[in-house]
Parts: sequence; structure tokens; C-alpha cells
Amino acid sequence: MEEQRYPTRLMLLTALLQGLALLLLHQSIDFAFWPATAPQWLFAAYALVIIGPGMYLLGVNESNKVRLVTYIVPFAGLCALLAFYTGGQAIPSSPSRLDTLLAPMTFTLALLTFKALMYVQVKTAAEPFVYPQLFHYSWRNLLTLGLALAFTLVTWGVLMLWAALFSVINIDFFDELFEQKWFYYPTLNLALALGVVLIRRLSIIVDTIKQLQQALLKYLLVLLMFVSLIFLLALPFTGLSPLWEEGPGSYLILWMQACLLFALNSVYQGDASERPYSPFVHRFIYLGILLLPVYSGLVFYGLSLRVEQYGWSVSRYWGMIVWMFLALFSVGYVTCIVRYRDDWIGGLGRINVAMGWLLVLVMILVNSPFADLRRLTADNQLARIESGQTKLQNIDIPYFANQLALPGYLAIEQLKQTYGESHPTLALRLSRAYQEDAQEPEQDKLLVVNSIECLNDCDMPPDLADVIYDSLTKSNYLLRQAEQLYLLAVDPDGDNQTDYLLMLETDYLVDATLYMRRNSNWYPIDIEDLGPTGKDKTMTLREHLQTLEVKYREPQYRIMQIGDFHFNVTLKEQLKSSPEQGQ
Repeated sequence: MEEQRYPTRLMLLTALLQGLALLLLHQSIDFAFWPATAPQWLFAAYALVIIGPGMYLLGVNESNKVRLVTYIVPFAGLCALLAFYTGGQAIPSSPSRLDTLLAPMTFTLALLTFKALMYVQVKTAAEPFVYPQLFHYSWRNLLTLGLALAFTLVTWGVLMLWAALFSVINIDFFDELFEQKWFYYPTLNLALALGVVLIRRLSIIVDTIKQLQQALLKYLLVLLMFVSLIFLLALPFTGLSPLWEEGPGSYLILWMQACLLFALNSVYQGDASERPYSPFVHRFIYLGILLLPVYSGLVFYGLSLRVEQYGWSVSRYWGMIVWMFLALFSVGYVTCIVRYRDDWIGGLGRINVAMGWLLVLVMILVNSPFADLRRLTADNQLARIESGQTKLQNIDIPYFANQLALPGYLAIEQLKQTYGESHPTLALRLSRAYQEDAQEPEQDKLLVVNSIECLNDCDMPPDLADVIYDSLTKSNYLLRQAEQLYLLAVDPDGDNQTDYLLMLETDYLVDATLYMRRNSNWYPIDIEDLGPTGKDKTMTLREHLQTLEVKYREPQYRIMQIGDFHFNVTLKEQLKSSPEQGQ
């Protein structure tokens, strides 16, 4: 009988042990003991605990419960090694910044596991390694996991309802119990395993859902082909410029290609005798496929423009990787159409199997030191800085700090050593890449003061330096963005006493502060900059300061006094930009 095909008790025991292991890992994070204190070991442990038992639950049956382990153990070990390397890329001074490492690793290892599971299932079942069989297992695994997760969420919802009902009558025992980690980790894991067992026993339902989605995609494929054709026909009239000016043009085309190929492979499953459409629609479909390399060419052109302008980034590397796969699929399908015409479906399976192995290889490489995209990005950006393609004031320090993990940290340290002494403002920005507050105040104060350029040979009083430092370091946001810091002696109130204007210039604004001495003390006064900002900022502040001539204008509106009340006129935003006020 179908119910006897799966070792239910063994599957539930596996899920229980997995839940307890996940609980232990969570506790290590909460109470800061190993492996949570070492990100590389924590990542490796999570990969091992999630991938190994997860593959076993989805792939085990009565006939392969021992043999399956011989394939899963080495694969889970490989994933743990890849996760160990990724965890080792955490920033030494800030190991808690793991989100930029965790998200791409989770996605790539999930994709790698998804491919490996179907290969192992075919191997342990001694079935032919052909695309229709792989397609069958891929959809069955995906739907089984999706439905089991939905069952787990429903189970959790029922538990929450249970707790809420008893809380209404002032019995909080269940509410407190269900919120305990030691309860919900093993419980929800058992619910997930039970869902997998039930759904795998009712495989006919999964196959029915698969057939339903194929029927829906059969019509969506025609619509997608029609949209792609009319979009291509519209390009000669609009030109390519609007496509790149909007920013995500290349990525939208990649999404369209991905949707087309996904729908195509869901409808055509490599069976040369299969004809889901009439001959006319069938030829319309492969006419659209013949044009897919054109889209690949457009995407390559768009991504190349961005790389030439700004260099490589992690997202551009991923864009190129996705482009490579979609382009190879497209060229392979076009080759089959040219060679076999209406019988091109027979070659689809061979291409997909080969591309599957290439995907496995790429997912392994990007999580290893051989093709670490963060390291490649940091090396490329450093090379552009050294060659002068990227100006020092345009270095995106937050990107190095927040997106590139350890390679970004090492790149910032290299920039400090190379440019720290010759470019004090850059050194100031680099020193605030990670820390919110300075760890060594005296050294940090010296760094801030040395980064200020005194104009007209002004002499900064020592007590003013202390006030400026305290004022600037209240918030490090502007210091992280600072391109230049200028100090200029001024006398805006005409009292013949020297005041100082500090101007902090970023890429998009100039922040000005006036320092005035009153009763032997310096007081910072924030003043409003009415100059050009953002896209209207066509000249740098340094270009405006070439003459170093400060002009003083009388205010347009005098202060109004009624008794002890004083009223100062402040122009509203719409009045500042009006031509009449400008005159």
C-alpha cells in the first residue's frame, strides 16, 4: 500500500532531532556561547542541520532510507564547508553584521540543495537521468515543501487560537507555553514532517496541482511571447536610451526572459512527441524563442554600460551570472530550432540537464574563495581608484562597509594606509565606516581638526577646535559623507570680532555652521544654506571659493518688535525659488 512506502516514525524522529538542534543553535545566539560566538561555525552548523534532515525528509522512502544517507551526508558536509567560508567573511570589528552574508548564502545554498535533491532521488531510484524525470521530481519536491510549510503555518495558527481562547478566560498557561522556544522548535518541526508525510502519501494530489499549473502556464506562455514580441517591435521607435535611463531596464528584461523560459520548460518537458499547441501556435512560440538572443544582447549592452561607468558591484556580478544562464538557454534553444525545426523539443532536455550541472557548479563557486563576488567587487573598485577612474571624493565607503563584508573591511584598511596621510578628509570618512563613536577621542579629535582646511590662512583657536569637534561628532552621518571641510574667518554681524564659518561639503549639499564668541565662549549657530543642492549643484564649493571674497548683504526683511516680542521673517520654500524674490 502507498502508506507503507515511507518510514513515518523515522521521518518524525529526524524532524524532532532537527528541531532540538535548531533550538540549541538559537539558544547559543541568545546566551552568546559557541557556535554563535564564531560566525563561520554558526553558519556551518545551520547549513548542516537544515540541509541534511531536510533532504532526507523529502527524499526518503522504504527502499532507499539507508542508501540515501550515503549521498546526503557528503553533500550536507559540502554545504557546511561553503557556509563556513561565508561565515568567515564576517567583519572582525563588527561580527553582528551578518545580513549581507546570510541572504545570498541562503538563496544559493537553497538552489543548490534543490538541484542536488532531484539528482539524488533519480540516482537512488535507479531511474534514467533524463530531463522529464528530473522535471517530475523538481515539481513534486517544490509542491510538497510548499504545502507542508502551509500546513505548518496553519498548525501554528491553531495553537495561537488555542492560547487566545484560554487567555480570554484568564488561563495564560498555554499562551506562555506556546511562546517558549523549547516548545515551538520541536513542535513546528514535527508539524512540518507530518505535513511532508501526508502530502507524499497523497502524491496524486501533488501531480494534479502540477498538471493544473501546467495548464495555466500553457496560456501564459503565449501571452508572454506576445508581450516580448511587441516590446521588441516598439524599440526601434523609442530607441534604447529610455531603457537605460530608467535604471532597472536590464533587470526587467532579465525578468521577462526568466519568466518566458520558466513557462516554456513547464509546458514543454523534453518529450519530442508532445504537442501542447496547434501547429500555428507552436511555430509562433518558437518564433519568439528565436528572438530571445536579441534580448540577451540588449541586457549585455546595458550591464556593460553600468560596469564601464561605475565598475563591478555584487549586484552587477549577479546580473551577469543570470544573463549568462539565460543567454546560454536562449542560444541552446535557438540552435535546436535551427537544427530540428518543429522537432526542436527533443533537444530541450539535453540542454536543461547540462545547464543544471553548470548551475550546481556556479552555486558552489560563488560561495567559495574561487569566485567570491564580494572580493572580486572590492578588488575591481580598488583598481578603479588606483587608476583614477574613480575619484577619491566619489568612493562609496558605505558600500564597502555595509555590502562587502570582510573584503570591504580589508579594502577600507588598504585605503587608510594608501591615502590616510595625504587626504585627511578621506581618512576622516574612512575612520567612520564602522564605528558610531570614536574609540580614542584625542586621536579622533586630531583627525577631525586636521581634515579642516583653513582658508585665507586663518588660525583656528584651540578652544574653538574643541567646540567644533564636539559639534561635528554629535552625529557622524555628515562626517561619513564629507568631501571637504572649510573654515573661514567672517564677521556677519559687523562687530569687528572674528567669527568662523565652518562649511561641510557633501556630494549633494553644503552644511554650514557659524561659530561666534560670546563671553569668552564659542557657540555654534546652525545657518541655512540657500545655495544649489542635489542635481542643481553644478559647481563645487571650492570653485565658488576661488576668490575667497565674502560679501555681506542686508536682510530683505527687518525684525519686527512689538513690546517684548520679536518677529523674524523667514521665507517659505516656494518664495525662495520665485524669480521676484531672487531679484
